[in-house]
Amino acid sequence: MERSKIRSTLPYVVGLAVSALLFYFAQRIEYTPRPGALGPDFWPRTVIGLMAAACLFEIVRIFLGLKGEAHGVADALETAEAEEPEKKYPWLLVGGIALVTLYAFVVNYLGFLLSIFLFLPAFMYLGRYRHHKTVWLTSAGITVAAAILFMRIAYVSLPRGAPPFDAFTDFIRIILGG
Repeated sequence: MERSKIRSTLPYVVGLAVSALLFYFAQRIEYTPRPGALGPDFWPRTVIGLMAAACLFEIVRIFLGLKGEAHGVADALETAEAEEPEKKYPWLLVGGIALVTLYAFVVNYLGFLLSIFLFLPAFMYLGRYRHHKTVWLTSAGITVAAAILFMRIAYVSLPRGAPPFDAFTDFIRIILGG
């Protein structure tokens, strides 16, 4: 077996192992089933299954020799080593980690929808994107799309937020007709 094939499949093997572990934990979600309703374990198991399928697909594709240009993580690392070093922004990374951590702390207080509406522009501005109209329209669009997905399609219970911030969740719920 070629060493390059093994190296190319390594990220996908790790992804497959992670998906197996996550699927094991998703199987342990306890709930009382309701007739005609999806359980809280349906979407996590579905996404984990898709992740495992994608990893398996890539592993098979690599071993069958159907791999074309360098697109895998391992190949990208080899290509990056050959190129000149890019300018690095370690403080942007630290800022991104801090922003995600802050989001995790405020989501229950502000509510999911308001938190995501404020998180997205902050993350885009932190990433040095300055097209203001695009930033705010993207944030609003993703917030509404998330509300539709989680409140109307997947029926996931999102954190509403504490008063007065729960009014934002109620406002979006009214816009969506319910």
